[in-house]
Amino acid sequence: MRILGRLDHPVMQITVFENDGRFPVQFELGGLRQTFRFRKSASLNNFGDVKRMLDDAFIDQVLEQFRPMQRIQSALLNRQIQEEQSAADELPDII
Repeated sequence: MRILGRLDHPVMQITVFENDGRFPVQFELGGLRQTFRFRKSASLNNFGDVKRMLDDAFIDQVLEQFRPMQRIQSALLNRQIQEEQSAADELPDII
């Protein structure tokens, strides 16, 4: 898999790859990642074609999808913190 290029975006990092007749497009935000794969075709054959295809509506929907992902990750981390605090509370006091 090789990197074809990156698309400018004020919030996300968007990277376009080429791999086995496909164009994986990776969106990254705050440690989270979404990847969409598009099959190579006559109308989708290079970086410019992929760039033209990824319209603002699609990119906005991808960005919106990060919100529930962030909530899921945050809930997990909060549970982990609570478990660690509970475990620390169970330790005996050393005098």
